Amino acid sequence: MLLHGGHYTSLFQAGLIMFNMEFDADASLKKAYKAYIKQLDKWSADGTVPKLASQDMRFALELQRRHWERLGLKVEQDIRSPKAGSHEIPSVSYSDRIFVNHIVGTNKLLSTKISDQGGVIYDRTEKVGTSVVVQQLKKDTQPPSDMPISCPHCGAPATLCAIENGCPYCGTHFEMEDLFPKVTNAFFDVHEDADGKKSKRRLLILLISGVAIMLAICPFTAGALTFVSSVMLGLIFGFGAWVLSKFFGTLAMMGKDLRGGGKVFKSLKFRNKIRALDPEFSTEHFRDRAMNLFRMMAYGEDPTRYTACYCDLPDKWDTVVDAYFQNFGIDKYRIEGNECNVDLTLYMDCLIYKNGKIRNRSRKYRMELYKRIGDPTDLGFSVKAVSCPSCAGTFDAEQVRNCPFCGHEYDLSRHDWVVKRIS
Repeated sequence: MLLHGGHYTSLFQAGLIMFNMEFDADASLKKAYKAYIKQLDKWSADGTVPKLASQDMRFALELQRRHWERLGLKVEQDIRSPKAGSHEIPSVSYSDRIFVNHIVGTNKLLSTKISDQGGVIYDRTEKVGTSVVVQQLKKDTQPPSDMPISCPHCGAPATLCAIENGCPYCGTHFEMEDLFPKVTNAFFDVHEDADGKKSKRRLLILLISGVAIMLAICPFTAGALTFVSSVMLGLIFGFGAWVLSKFFGTLAMMGKDLRGGGKVFKSLKFRNKIRALDPEFSTEHFRDRAMNLFRMMAYGEDPTRYTACYCDLPDKWDTVVDAYFQNFGIDKYRIEGNECNVDLTLYMDCLIYKNGKIRNRSRKYRMELYKRIGDPTDLGFSVKAVSCPSCAGTFDAEQVRNCPFCGHEYDLSRHDWVVKRIS
């Protein structure tokens, strides 16, 4: 179900937005959050794309669903409140020149069932922290009328002015309040099995193993240990081993949450460097763009057909069914003139499909992104709808490299990040 991650922000993100972060609890944000969760549930059930999803989010969901169909998998996901009630997470807000973004979330139960032609191959319910990024226009702010935007009804590329006057393709009229708020990202932070089945199985196995070990060594103790005492010692040994496994499991979870933490300072340095060239640079836009590019590479049937792809898939590539985003950080970057190459690492927990089975695996995906830094970042950019710099015609740049109106080559790297390498 898209890319999931921690509550609030990653270490990298927190370090970059802490200077303009605010906390709030707007009732309208809670309403948007609840509505999107319901729409996401419906998408899982019948493929109806969430109305609140941004155009790039809609594109990612469509790619992922087609990916499942090609694999012959039926994926059912259900998000519901725990019996004890959802614990509300105070929302975090950060803003740029045009938009204000709110990270809103609660604790939920996420049930995932995956089936192939042979039946159910994965069935698990987990406690998760669920949060979404709700984007709104800043108060008294009006985006430019020529801002490229895809029609929320038919998905056709257009401009803000055209959408308000009636989509030139489907004729649907939209008011500004119909276009915002939008959900630009979603995160799911997995805590543990909701029913504790895995932990209970481990306890039972360790108790049985402890008793078996003690009974096995009993004959060699010259009768010093009775049968009953051997069983009792085995149970104590097994329970102690289970407590230790829980302890080290907690440490392992903490380690997973800290992945990428050592790259915070390099990431901050990159942010400060690029902001000197592009004052509109947004950490959140960069994060979302990197995630969208990963989705395109992981779920696209042939990623090389997309204009944002400047490379091929590696020879060895996971078959990702779902990906749980945890963190990311900058490895290195090169800025020469107006050209920027940046190497980053995405830290993910993925559901991998291999040999007819689904496995939970932690993965690090390294990507090289490229952009020609010229005009300031278009904060409302969507790869689906772009405006030709030559004739101002609006078209879908997802798969079209040349403007269909004037033939001008549209270099996506002049407007947003593209992927040059992934491994």
